[in-house]
Amino acid sequence: MFVAIYHYMMPPEKSKEYVVLEKKAISIYKEHGCLDVEIYRNAKDPRWWMEINRYKNREHYNEVVTAVDNDPRMAPLFVKFLALFNEKENKPEKTTYYRIL
Repeated sequence: MFVAIYHYMMPPEKSKEYVVLEKKAISIYKEHGCLDVEIYRNAKDPRWWMEINRYKNREHYNEVVTAVDNDPRMAPLFVKFLALFNEKENKPEKTTYYRIL
């Protein structure tokens, strides 16, 4: 198992719009083979979000991400996503992990 985890801060008043965009993006990711996507909001500070994308392995991750990047539906969604917050101050952070146990 290979996961990509994203952390970002977003103004709470933009949460509903974010969820609508994520539902569309998740559908596209799964269509291209992503095993699962989970979205979490911080229990103490609703500005902080975490997204976990699951893949079989790094090769599968690369295949899915390439397909998603080439999907013409994603570019407009990503532009709208970035417009939800100040990217310079709150740029999404991505980390990747291998499942060990």
